[in-house]
Amino acid sequence: MATRADHGEGSCRPISTGKLAGKWRVQYVLEDTTGVKKRISRVFPTQREGKDFLRSLKRSDEIAAIHKVQAMTFGEWFMWLSENDWKDSLDPKTLRDRVSRYRKYAAPRWAGVPLTKIDPMDVRAFYLKLKDDGVGEHTRIALKAGLVRAFNQAITPYRRVPHFWSNPFCLDMPAPERRVAVALSPEEARKALASKKLDESRRAMLGVFLLAGLRLGEQMALTRGQLRMNEGLILIDRAVKLDAKSSQSVGLPKGDKVRTAVMCDTLRRLLGPVIEGLGNDDLIWPQTSENKPRMKALVYATWRRIRKEAGLPEDMSPHDCRLTHINWIEKMCPEVSPTSLKEHVGHSADGVTEVNYTRPLMPAQELLSQALDRLVN
Repeated sequence: MATRADHGEGSCRPISTGKLAGKWRVQYVLEDTTGVKKRISRVFPTQREGKDFLRSLKRSDEIAAIHKVQAMTFGEWFMWLSENDWKDSLDPKTLRDRVSRYRKYAAPRWAGVPLTKIDPMDVRAFYLKLKDDGVGEHTRIALKAGLVRAFNQAITPYRRVPHFWSNPFCLDMPAPERRVAVALSPEEARKALASKKLDESRRAMLGVFLLAGLRLGEQMALTRGQLRMNEGLILIDRAVKLDAKSSQSVGLPKGDKVRTAVMCDTLRRLLGPVIEGLGNDDLIWPQTSENKPRMKALVYATWRRIRKEAGLPEDMSPHDCRLTHINWIEKMCPEVSPTSLKEHVGHSADGVTEVNYTRPLMPAQELLSQALDRLVN
């Protein structure tokens, strides 16, 4: 009959007869890395010493079991994660880009290396070679993030390597310089919207970005039916999305969060001539041939023209308009509650606005200066 020792639990029991009576016997079956089992039986004067020894045997057996599965290479592990783990937690396009970067840059070096044989010195040389080969900083940072995550998951929760190991891919890599976002003042925005070089359609598009704070995908999918002109509201219940193959589709906005954005009178005046005669399902800025959203590349081409005709900064992006819009409300509209701002722009988490969408703004600083003067005078 099999004993507790045979089942991998081990035992620590008192001895009641014979010359060893009063002592404690520890029994355990230890399996080495080759699969050979060895029965261990030791006697200890106290139960405490016996249980300490039993625990040490179990730890040794656990480590041996871990080492037995280490024939898996990093490449096998990375692809297993992409097919069985990440597809449930990552956006399809994000997953596609991660696997593509791995195959292009990391697989030639690491695909055939066992997880337990990855040397941090080799990883350091690998990172330096990427830089010497001219791989861009953003690509290198994104590649490293994927490698780090894969190895972290090999440690926990999947335990492909011992839990006490460190991640060899967690080496310092120079971070790329952060792009300096453009934040316009209200006066600069007023001047841009008044440019005589803009036609009605492009002026209205700039107005949607600056005065409603819509995301690019939300602007691309905007229809006449979403505009509640009498109420001064925009129903944001759709947006253009890219799938794993970069083809466009229309779905719910970011985070699947439907919201209602405010449409000020100025924006209503800009949109009026553009939406005249449109049906509820008609896109405001469709393709020239059919009622489908323009391709993203064409929208950016239109944006570059808007930027030039409106005299905007050369490196300004559509998202900078959203940043500008949120910046105005957060800094210059104290009567607007934080909750109303989050509902208007579609932020769900606290702190997102302050961390990512606020920049120094001269009119806001003037308001602060005037408020301080009122206090002391």
